[in-house]
Amino acid sequence: MKTLILGLSLLLSSSLFGQNPTQRVVFTPAVAKPGDQLLITYTPEGSALAGKKDIKAVVYTYDNYAWHANDLPLTQEGQTWKAKLQLGNDCGLATIKYQSGKLVDNNDNQSFTIMLKSDTSPQAPGAYAGWGLMRSPNYGLTIPGYLEGVSISDTATYHWMNQEISSNFKQAGSKVAVPFARSLYKFQGEAAMPRINRATQYLMGLSGEENLMKAYTIFSQIPGSKTRADSLQQALEKQFPAGNLARLKAFRQMNLESNFEKKVELSRAFLQKFPYNDADYTFNHAYNVNYTSVYLNLAIQTLLKKDYAALTALAHELPFSVIPTIYYKTIEIAHKRKDEADDKTLLAPAQALLDRMESFKNQRPADYWYLSPLEYQATYEEIFLRSIALTQIQILRNTGHFEEALALANRTQQVWQYKRAELNNEQALLLDHFNKPNELRELLVKSMHENQSSPEMLELLKKDYQRSKGSLTGFETYVEGLKSQELASKELKELEKIMINKDMPDWTMKDGNGKTVKFSQLRGKTIVMDFWATWCIPCKASFPGMKLAVEKYKNDPDVLFFFVDTEERTPNYKQEIMQYIKENNYPFVVLFDNKLPNAKANDEVFKRICKAFSISGIPQKLIIDKKGKLRFITVGFKGSATGLSDEISAMVELTKKAE
Repeated sequence: MKTLILGLSLLLSSSLFGQNPTQRVVFTPAVAKPGDQLLITYTPEGSALAGKKDIKAVVYTYDNYAWHANDLPLTQEGQTWKAKLQLGNDCGLATIKYQSGKLVDNNDNQSFTIMLKSDTSPQAPGAYAGWGLMRSPNYGLTIPGYLEGVSISDTATYHWMNQEISSNFKQAGSKVAVPFARSLYKFQGEAAMPRINRATQYLMGLSGEENLMKAYTIFSQIPGSKTRADSLQQALEKQFPAGNLARLKAFRQMNLESNFEKKVELSRAFLQKFPYNDADYTFNHAYNVNYTSVYLNLAIQTLLKKDYAALTALAHELPFSVIPTIYYKTIEIAHKRKDEADDKTLLAPAQALLDRMESFKNQRPADYWYLSPLEYQATYEEIFLRSIALTQIQILRNTGHFEEALALANRTQQVWQYKRAELNNEQALLLDHFNKPNELRELLVKSMHENQSSPEMLELLKKDYQRSKGSLTGFETYVEGLKSQELASKELKELEKIMINKDMPDWTMKDGNGKTVKFSQLRGKTIVMDFWATWCIPCKASFPGMKLAVEKYKNDPDVLFFFVDTEERTPNYKQEIMQYIKENNYPFVVLFDNKLPNAKANDEVFKRICKAFSISGIPQKLIIDKKGKLRFITVGFKGSATGLSDEISAMVELTKKAE
């Protein structure tokens, strides 16, 4: 066994000290100690970053047996990039990631790493442990996203943990006891138990809940140790009635409760006894104690009771991770449905949630420790501006808070870059409100280039064109010229790939005027069928785009559009639907799906179509050729009215040409 360990040690050590064969990174001094200042020289030649002008770096240091992520400021000197790094007095290892945009150089997943030396041992405290753990993702102590797909064996992990404890027992004994014991058992099985027992006895001889919890964790992970784990659990719960195990027990009890009202009561009691701000992130992460689900229970209760004052109060204590979900469930859905609460009612809780979210902008939460400050800032903006901002802009504009809405729209556009029609529309309406024609024109042109515009934006573009040209002559040609031909060509090729040729089931339905429409009598026509329902938000969101498509073909008698209402359950849905179509000025021919005797909804035709083509859910848009063959099925709505109109038009034209 000693020969095996020695051989393994030599093998792993040779790979360790040959970790940078390309010499893209040079550390000076090559042999460094904690507290030293390092000069780090990076030459990107031969990597994906060669020739890049915007290279940045992140340094991960393993200080006092914990990872820390920080930005590493770089200075370019010719073809090299240099940085100075002040090492902490408790640092055992430093490893670096270089990046430009989404391109990363981490030495081809080998890492750019320096292990620090010590005056009293071969390596500084933490050097061996950091080197082993960053390659051992199954132990939960690595650097997320740094060395993708790299995983050393349990035997190798044990080697580095054993090296750490053997060299620096005073500092490492309790710090790496859990990965040491787990990897030792994986390596030696039952033969490892004497050493594991000594490790747990050592931990139990130390003071504090943390060390006893480590002993408990070891017993919990080692087969055959349940009795000892249970015994230690009882001792921990008795000695620390508000400690981590008590938190875990209360969380599991809350999670298992099936009655929602009781679950809410348990959630409230859990937070009172175990406040989020006092929580132990490391323990919660290891044992899946998820405060998000606890707060979500309380938020859902406020939603069910429509108690927006309670939601406003709750917002001030929420963890970062749960805010986007709660905002979506309590604010965004109500805002879109409009029948649950108006925007004036939603404004206070929406603003409270936004303010709570913004409080984390410069305060990195514990679960994002692996991001450097600059990385976290970018990640925060992505999460905030993609999850909350758009609905907040709409609520602010609808309630007359135009300046705040425009400021947030301008900020959000930095993330979306004109690739989201809803945002473009809001920003356009706000710029028009403030009479900023130059900024508005730039927005309209860039949005049209991405084909992410709305009918309102087309009207604004038309007004701008008429103002500058004196008439609308050539407007349609102008609009087509603004669109990215490269994007249009790419989308057309994608549509050609998904074109099909299948028999369409026969159907007969009545339209909004009670007239019978038979599919068998429509041969020779290209047909677009849009299956929708009043309760389907994305169905109705697509209607402005479908209106553009209908208007484009209004003078073509060989192209027919049918908007098939299906899956309705309310008694007066037909009258409500026709009123909705009239109020919104939609030039649509509505067909009503058939309702079979004793059926709960009018879905006879749609059910048969779903079965025939293995589809489900609405919206569903079907394009059928003049011979009655189904050529395209398109699902959902991507958000752009002009984009949808062009997509439908392209499918219609391809269908018309089909043999």
